[in-house]
Amino acid sequence: MTLLEVREVAVRFGGLMALQGVSLDVVPGAVTVLIGPNGAGKTTLFNTITGLQPPSAGQVRFEGIDVSSMAPHKRARLGIARTFQRLELFASLTVRENIECALSMSARYRTRTEPPRDATRRLMARVGLTDVAGVLAGSLPTGQGRVVELARALATEPKVILLDEPASGQDDAETEHFAELLHELANDGMAVLLVEHDMDLVMAVCDQIYVLDFGRILANGTGDEIRTNQAVLDAYLGSGFAA
Repeated sequence: MTLLEVREVAVRFGGLMALQGVSLDVVPGAVTVLIGPNGAGKTTLFNTITGLQPPSAGQVRFEGIDVSSMAPHKRARLGIARTFQRLELFASLTVRENIECALSMSARYRTRTEPPRDATRRLMARVGLTDVAGVLAGSLPTGQGRVVELARALATEPKVILLDEPASGQDDAETEHFAELLHELANDGMAVLLVEHDMDLVMAVCDQIYVLDFGRILANGTGDEIRTNQAVLDAYLGSGFAA
């Protein structure tokens, strides 16, 4: 069952078409990856899905509901969460406080009876942040900051989570840990949509890949299909990747 549907979405900035007829499906229990060159329109598509950028044409549907003109906070209440390409944390608050803030603002969480402190401890344990719970978020290395941002998004209890270049700033061990987290989220039934340039991570976690180039979907398929697609090799991956 498709949870998130993007249908023929276009976004125009003046005379520039940032997205042109983009369609993709995101399903529960899977990691869907969006790749492509810088400037291809990946973050613009994320902004359109989450309500920060209205589409010039086309539809975004979530659980069968057209959310194309719905405000970002209303989409969040339905179960759409995201992280950002540029790390966005409350730098003067601790890791624990960052997550507690997300819990306190989550309309979905407020329907539960679990105390916020317990929910925060559970989330930190799930993503591996317990040891840095009392550390100021602004003092963390970027790799750990990415995990805090993930935990904060998970605090809203999303059905689909959009991750914009989460491996940026992570070392090899952190990226491997992040891949394990993505597998766990998908195995728990969550839908994951990932924008990423780290192709080792992409190939390790992907169930389906969409390739965006000049605002259009160039190709989509499994990892094996994408890595041997000549058009994708020419436009983005390079001739040496398939080897």
